[in-house]
Amino acid sequence: MSRGIFAAAVWFVLALPVAANAQTIVIGASVPDTGPAAAPALWQRWGFQIALDEVNAAGGVLGKKVELLAYDNRCNPSEAVNAANKLIEAKVVAILGAHCSSATLATMPLIAAAKVPMVEGIASSPKITELSGVGGNEWTFRINPSDDDMMEALGLYLSQSSKIRRVAVLGEDTDFGRGGAAAFAAVAKKDGLEVISTDFHPQGYPDFTSLLTRIQQSRPDAIALFQLAGDQLNFLRNAMQLGVRIPYIGRFDPGGNNLQIAQAGGMDGSITAWTYSYLVDAPANKAFVAEVEKRHNTTPVLQTWAGYDAMRLLLKAIAEAGSTDPTAIRDAIKKIQFTNVMGAPVKFDDHNQAGKLVLIEGIADRKLTILKEVSLHR
Repeated sequence: MSRGIFAAAVWFVLALPVAANAQTIVIGASVPDTGPAAAPALWQRWGFQIALDEVNAAGGVLGKKVELLAYDNRCNPSEAVNAANKLIEAKVVAILGAHCSSATLATMPLIAAAKVPMVEGIASSPKITELSGVGGNEWTFRINPSDDDMMEALGLYLSQSSKIRRVAVLGEDTDFGRGGAAAFAAVAKKDGLEVISTDFHPQGYPDFTSLLTRIQQSRPDAIALFQLAGDQLNFLRNAMQLGVRIPYIGRFDPGGNNLQIAQAGGMDGSITAWTYSYLVDAPANKAFVAEVEKRHNTTPVLQTWAGYDAMRLLLKAIAEAGSTDPTAIRDAIKKIQFTNVMGAPVKFDDHNQAGKLVLIEGIADRKLTILKEVSLHR
């Protein structure tokens, strides 16, 4: 285990008194282990496990071992409701989830009614911001920026530092896809960008050939993508097979399974707004990257970071609450002072949002680089 991560992640439990009993603390998770986000869900679980291993190696929280109880939500609202109900019935102290925007939005009313806090690090729909905190749901917290925030940062960068002006938008027909597309459209005109077409497709779309052919005929400067991992990889493969050489923008994954496309030259000139990078030069991030490489022989991605930092934040909140009472944990989350693995401060605003760092990343000559780090101020 990396000593750097160990020190950064668990310093807050060392001074806590050991509890008189050996009872465990059970944290719930709603994760899309199957369905269109299964691969990212596995990466997220890696982050959960590293954080748990660190804290348990240091004696746990409140002197108790911490365990994870997870249920599959399939990135589907109905399944997310089932997963949430099971976790609530199991009386978990808090929930990590639900990864996908549609699943998270479906879960939010249930955790509010049950009064169990939920911390999210991946779902990016602006609706989550609108509904959380002063929006009515005091039990949902998010550590990553929304699509609105990421598209604001991306639009400004494109207008100032690129030649991209005409854009075709392509998204999945979900809260994530439509939310991202709407957020991009809102900033496009302001930043001198023209949206020349907008298309949505169902999840699990088998063949993008006709869509790609039509988009290519309109000669956009870039294609803005808002898709989950499986569809996005399928789309990028279709594009390479057709010889499409149009750059991508929006919210494409610059790593993970898409890395094979980038290394083959299929994504040169592309620019994305993202919430984590293994390239961030911070001591804790370097240690985190080394730990993921040691365990899984690959670099961490957004979902690995989200699992790791969401779990770390929740563990710290439990320690600072000095209690496993869900209301006490919620109150501790609201006032927490936390630094994420990239060295950015995490503090929740009145909408329970704490994602204040957007990374603009680009691919050139088959290599990924961080073009700009944008600190949001609200």
